[in-house]
Parts: sequence; C-alpha cells; structure tokens
Amino acid sequence: MSIQDEQARFLRCIGEPTRLQILKLLAGGEKCVGEIVEALHREQSLVSHHLRALKACNIVVARQEAPKIYYGLADPRLAELIATSESLMKELLLCQSKGVCYEERENQEYCESQILTNS
Repeated sequence: MSIQDEQARFLRCIGEPTRLQILKLLAGGEKCVGEIVEALHREQSLVSHHLRALKACNIVVARQEAPKIYYGLADPRLAELIATSESLMKELLLCQSKGVCYEERENQEYCESQILTNS
C-alpha cells in the first residue's frame, strides 16, 4: 500500500464526526470510556466502536488500570493536527459554501477545485 493510500485511510478514519470529537477530547489527556461517553452524550457501544476503529488505525492507544481502560492519543502531534484542521476550517471556510465534501467522486472533485481556488 502506498503512502497516499495509507494517508487516505488515516484521514477517512479520523474524518468521522464522532471520532473527531473523541480525538479532540483525548487531546486534553487520557480518558476512560465512561468519561468519553459522558462528555459526548453518546451511547457506550457507539463510543467503544469508534475507539476500536481509532485503535485499529494506531491513532489511539489503550492502557488498563483495573477495572477501567484508559485511552489516549498515540502521538501528541495528533492533537496539533486536530487543532490545526479546526482552525483551517474556521479561517478558510473550506468546503462550507455548499456543504459538499463527501466521498462521492464529483463532489470530491468540486471540493478539491474549491480548495485550489481559495489558495
């Protein structure tokens, strides 16, 4: 798998809104599942599902402190990435004009053209 394929997989993994919320929360330090559930007001099963996906991509790490499992970011640069991407979205209004940045090819091409136009 090429670096571009790996990068695309990584961005798809973090690109889900609940996962972004989890990562933003973990940027402040380790949390157990219960703390994440409470902070995000989501079902425990949903949070666990997203944590498994993030762990499978090596984005979060887990450590057991009986009886709880604590999750944290695998690399502190991930916190910077989340903060920078949020800042870019707010400052540059990327793909917000028509709300069209999803995985459909034509919309993806439109988004890319809008990003290049705004550069």
